[in-house]
Amino acid sequence: MVDAKVTYDSVVAAKYLLATAYSKNKVLNVTKVQKLLYMAYGYFLSKKNRVLLTEKPKAWPYGPVFPRTRKKVNYSDIIDMDLEEFAEIKSDIEVNDFFNLLVDKYSKYSASQLSEWSHAEGGAWDMTVKQNGFDWNQPIADEHIIEYFKKIDF
Repeated sequence: MVDAKVTYDSVVAAKYLLATAYSKNKVLNVTKVQKLLYMAYGYFLSKKNRVLLTEKPKAWPYGPVFPRTRKKVNYSDIIDMDLEEFAEIKSDIEVNDFFNLLVDKYSKYSASQLSEWSHAEGGAWDMTVKQNGFDWNQPIADEHIIEYFKKIDF
């Protein structure tokens, strides 16, 4: 059974990742944010039995994407960590610590390296796009995400 802890709006989570990176003098672009959100979603689902975000990742040609964040986040903004909309996510120590880990460990990789990782053979995105009747923008099944992310050591 999946934990019923608070889930976060994907747009707020994406902005929080950007603010976290900026606070560490690191820059994330659209693709990097998408892949780091996907890592966070997969980690919490597979390791903590917790749905982290209100939006599921969808299979797009360049990998997993949270479409609302593509439309509603300005990736060129400098976002302050002290925004009121971050209060809840900031107070969630487990999520806050994991977002910091993601930025520290994975921001050094290029967008194309992270995209390549998200396309890994046998990965959740790969399993999704190889299904009969697949269409782009199809949600990536949580079962595929759990199976794939259980093997990843963060």
